[in-house]
Formats: sequence, structure tokens, C-alpha cells
Amino acid sequence: MTIPPPGLEELEERYANRPENAFAPEQAIDEQIAGLEAWAKSNLSREAREVTRFWLFRGAAFLGAVGAALAAVEPMPRVTIAAGGLAALAIAVDAAWPSTADRNARRRAIHDLRELQHTLKLKWDKVRLAYPDPNTPKRIAHALALLDATQAKREEISRYLGDATPGVQESLKR
Repeated sequence: MTIPPPGLEELEERYANRPENAFAPEQAIDEQIAGLEAWAKSNLSREAREVTRFWLFRGAAFLGAVGAALAAVEPMPRVTIAAGGLAALAIAVDAAWPSTADRNARRRAIHDLRELQHTLKLKWDKVRLAYPDPNTPKRIAHALALLDATQAKREEISRYLGDATPGVQESLKR
């Protein structure tokens, strides 16, 4: 059994005679799901860049060190110097390039964003089944409640992630 959102009577009065071209709850929910998807994808791409950077520089440093060690066994001083230089350069660039310390927070955010998407979609599907008429005030009231809950969760994710993407920041202000 679901508990109706607060102020349902007021919402029923306000939305009983909605204009034909009014902003639809379906559109609002779909935009929220799309926004969550965009935010999750930006976090995934940032994570992929970090992993690529990690393995690129650390891999080059490892290969340079192995190459320098092997070239030193054979009488190839130029190869030893070049491979050692490659290892030193890769280590220096990796050390100078600030890595993000929010890797765990980003992974948690990706998980939470995906979970929020699925929860929002599931709850909205339940509302659509319970109230098939798109102009039913109860359906609109549930959509508003879902949007409020989504905004609260987005703000929570923003707080622990620390750097919400600009598109997300704008949608949080709405």
C-alpha cells in the first residue's frame, strides 16, 4: 500500500483542469532520468581517463625500467640511457600530474546514480499503472513527490562527490 504524497487535495484542485499543452509529468521524469544518465556517463568517462592515465605512465615507467635493466646486461649503453630516461620521465610526469583522490567516491556515485535511475523508473512505472490517465491529479502529485526525492538524492550525491558536472548543478537549481 502506498501513502499518498502530502497536500494531495491541494494538488488535485490546482491540477484538475490543466491546459492541454502543459508540461507533462512524463517529460519531467524522462528529463530527470536522462540527466542522471548524463551524469553517470561523465563520471564513467572521467574514471576511464584516470585508469588510462595510470596505466599509460606506470606502464611506460615499468617498460623503461625493464628495458634499461636488460640493455645494461648487454653492452648497449645508449639503449640503457634511453630506456632509463623513459622510465624517469614517465615517473616524473605521473608524480607531477595530480591524481584525483575521489576514485571511490566516483565509483559510489556511478552506482548510486544508476540505482536512482532504476528506482525512479520503477516507481514511475508503478504510478503510470495505478493512474493511466496522464491528467490525473494524483499522478501529477506522485510525479512531484518523485522529483523531490530525486533532487534530494542528487544533492546527496553531489555533496560526497564534491564536483558535480555543470549540467547537473543547473538542474539541481530548478
